[in-house]
Amino acid sequence: MSKLKKKKKIFEAYSQNLKWIKEKTNAKFDIEFDKGVLCPLCLKVFLESDLNPSEKNYLTLEHNPPKSLGGKDNILTCKKCNNQSGHKTDVELLTFLLEQDFKSFSPNSKHRTKLENNKGSKVTADLSFDGDGKMTLNLQSKYSNPKDYNDFLESEERGLFPIEGELGKFATKKLQFNLKIPDNGNMRLASIALLKIGYLLGFEKYGHIFLFNQNLDKIREQILNPEKNLITDPFWINFEFPEMYLGVNIINKPSELLCFLNTFVLKTKSRNAQISIAFPGYNKEDAVIYENINKTLCSNEGGELDMEITTMEPFLDLKDESKVFCSALIWDDRKKASAQHNL
Repeated sequence: MSKLKKKKKIFEAYSQNLKWIKEKTNAKFDIEFDKGVLCPLCLKVFLESDLNPSEKNYLTLEHNPPKSLGGKDNILTCKKCNNQSGHKTDVELLTFLLEQDFKSFSPNSKHRTKLENNKGSKVTADLSFDGDGKMTLNLQSKYSNPKDYNDFLESEERGLFPIEGELGKFATKKLQFNLKIPDNGNMRLASIALLKIGYLLGFEKYGHIFLFNQNLDKIREQILNPEKNLITDPFWINFEFPEMYLGVNIINKPSELLCFLNTFVLKTKSRNAQISIAFPGYNKEDAVIYENINKTLCSNEGGELDMEITTMEPFLDLKDESKVFCSALIWDDRKKASAQHNL
């Protein structure tokens, strides 16, 4: 399927979804339209004509998670938001994850670094681990200063050197050097990339009704302005959930953690990392969820936490008119049940 055909298919599904919301609510928009979608990040209205790449700010296929981490292009965002959010945070996320793989000596991880011997000669090298964890070091003369490269090689010691763990085996050459551990990833920007992935997953699954949550305004602002510290409390749940909870969920218990929980997997060559991002519900008082995560899950008190989760996946169908308000209705039920439980 061509990119344009795929964009049209996604546009048709989400424009119908928005049309149902318009027909059943008093929602107001900047322009009048029959068929249109909202960019989930800037909330501007885009028409079918905006699928055309000749438009100044056209609709693009958004890979969520990023394509480099195994994501698929199942939603549309405008070009401006796609570029703005992606260039600032997605690269940092990839860099951070690959560095973590390397620091853990994970199989199939690779990193370009600098080696320096005791005479100060520096060379560029690729250090990699294969599927069995075997390490290989390749010096890169092309990316090293020629004099330093030659001095580095000439610093090798010759003789018979026992290889640790290999009884009866010896090496005939030995190089001594310091290895620079990679530390270029910006953890804060990487975390904002995770926030964006979780947010866009909510839009993909719930449709436009997800965007009408008043508590997501600050989250959108944070995603579009990753250099600002608008959300400082943790917004992730650091727990490995069963595979059945991949997708969108609601945490029912404990009541102080009542929230939407969007769970996804990031894939590198070394591993699959499961990430779970929390989002507040539709009511004004639900905005305290990140403060509650900090108090409940990040305290030093320890102990076990009894958590009850409902997966939302069986209740959702973007193309079913009767389910267009599903997330809001189920949230309302959970709020009432939680309130009764606390009486």
